Amino acid sequence: MMLETCDRRLMMPNPAQKEKLAGILNHLNTHNEYYREVFLKNNINLDDSIDENFLKLPITTKKDIRKNYSIYFSDTKEEKFGELTSGSTGIPVNCQKTRAERMIAMLNIWKQRRIWDSEVDITNYLSLHDVNTYKKVGNLLNFEKDHMKKCFGRILALSPRWLSGPISTFEKYAKLIQNGEMSYNKGTIKFLELAGEFADKNRRQYIEEIFGCKTINHYGTIETWCIAYECRMGHLHVQKDLMYAETTNHSILTGEKDIGEITVTSLYNKLMPILRYNIQDIGKVENLDCECGQSSQVITLYGGRTGDMIAGTKEVLGEIFFKRGVYKLINRGMDCIDSFRVEQVELNKFIMYIVKLPNYTDEAERILLDYIHIGIGSEVEVEFKFVEDIPPLPSGKIKIFYSFVKAGEGER
Repeated sequence: MMLETCDRRLMMPNPAQKEKLAGILNHLNTHNEYYREVFLKNNINLDDSIDENFLKLPITTKKDIRKNYSIYFSDTKEEKFGELTSGSTGIPVNCQKTRAERMIAMLNIWKQRRIWDSEVDITNYLSLHDVNTYKKVGNLLNFEKDHMKKCFGRILALSPRWLSGPISTFEKYAKLIQNGEMSYNKGTIKFLELAGEFADKNRRQYIEEIFGCKTINHYGTIETWCIAYECRMGHLHVQKDLMYAETTNHSILTGEKDIGEITVTSLYNKLMPILRYNIQDIGKVENLDCECGQSSQVITLYGGRTGDMIAGTKEVLGEIFFKRGVYKLINRGMDCIDSFRVEQVELNKFIMYIVKLPNYTDEAERILLDYIHIGIGSEVEVEFKFVEDIPPLPSGKIKIFYSFVKAGEGER
């Protein structure tokens, strides 16, 4: 494979992408009040080169959309469809697409699935996010054991080849199977499409072993739908006909000039423009001629968002840090935590909410505390609170870490 070694910050859209982007900008100049103001404010002349205009476009965030919501959408007579974001970075946003835009995005993702499996179709594919799945099998985000067993039985009765959803949900069902509390014939489900959460290697291997299937990473957002899809070589390929990706805010991790916040531009969203839209996922973008046959940008994710930084540290991602602490227990043969969440309530004070298993011991707590003190400071106070459940977000995502301390405060 051939990896481009140029400075990723200077990467620009390819000629086909530039042509589509020029069409988007011209459309917005006519039909979108918000972007007409953006063009004026940033001295963007549509007669200038697209290279020049692209770099003049400001980085936008979910906050910008919420603040300007009344004028953010383009004028159209087409039917609109709305979907709420998960709210994992704050208040949910009602994202809108036209029927045509939804069809473009849908055809693209089904094309990617069929690269993996020629037999997959709408009759044997179930998304845990879909309201129709909820109607057929029940609330899959209710993790009471008896309810989970009933739901999973209804899923298997539908004979799906594919399931799509957050890895944390699949892990909960996998544990019931592993513990003999739920019946499942390994290999019945062929593919688990992982969407909505960062899925690291260890977690993927675990659910692949329990389910006897292949996992595939699907990286996207409600705003854009699919941004990148995993190939058989393990690379997340940006869907170059529909998306352009870059990284911004490269100072997010010191000493890592290529790593920043994933920022995407949609080449098909005209109703709700997605131009240099900062998702705040930490990662890097590279150009790759892959052994799978695709030549495109690929995204490498680092398992966190800007808001996941532990306040008082320069670059410690809370979700990754605390997950590694729990993995440390598992690697010592102490798989005694069903689920957990950590809140940083003060600079040096954390609350760790734990749903413990029967084999949880004081020794496990001591190991966790030592790990935390070594990692972020001996002065850190940790309060362990035991709860019956860690509720997911409405989207089904499980958010592991929250910091209620202002960014930059008391940097270590």
